[in-house]
Amino acid sequence: MMWMAHDLLWLDRSLLVAGAEKPDLPDWVTSGNGPVVVRRELVSIAELVAVGVRGANKSERCAAYAPLSAVQSSLTPYEITRAQAWLDHQDRFKAPVLQALEIVAQMLNGHNLEWGITGSLGYELATGDKQIHAKSDLDLVIKAPKPLSKSFARELLKELGELPCRLDIQIETMTGAMALLEWAGESSTVLIKTEKGPFLVANPWEGGRQL
Repeated sequence: MMWMAHDLLWLDRSLLVAGAEKPDLPDWVTSGNGPVVVRRELVSIAELVAVGVRGANKSERCAAYAPLSAVQSSLTPYEITRAQAWLDHQDRFKAPVLQALEIVAQMLNGHNLEWGITGSLGYELATGDKQIHAKSDLDLVIKAPKPLSKSFARELLKELGELPCRLDIQIETMTGAMALLEWAGESSTVLIKTEKGPFLVANPWEGGRQL
């Protein structure tokens, strides 16, 4: 199976592999039992996938590599959205990030977009582990295998209006991901993040010039 950036993977974390620049992984990485998140990186070894690991606090973040054979289960941001676990969250009507999600979900669903929840909120909804706080951002991704026009991106931003928290929406194309806010801008090019690094492109659904 080919996993994409932001997918959550469950595995025995003692099997994680460190990168060449950091030969040893911290104990909190290998001894933990939470899922890891797929990173956007082209890995030269076919049996490995690039991942990021969350610790107990924000200062504990670590890049590593997971053997494909070690992955026991996985969850995509879109599956997290479809589960709608936020409807039963104890802070549904109190946490700013959950209040914002209620508003954004209705708007995105109204446009029949396939979208997923990432970041700290996505992790919490998937695991039940407390991650969000009063100043948490709402991180989302929209799957867009076919082009979304700049005018449509501007319409989305206008409809979103003022929200209780900061919103970061990424548009995932077949070549990489870009920020909705940037795609809605006036520039003739946009920064797209790919497994091979960042590129400046005029059309995010095609190729571009690597930075």
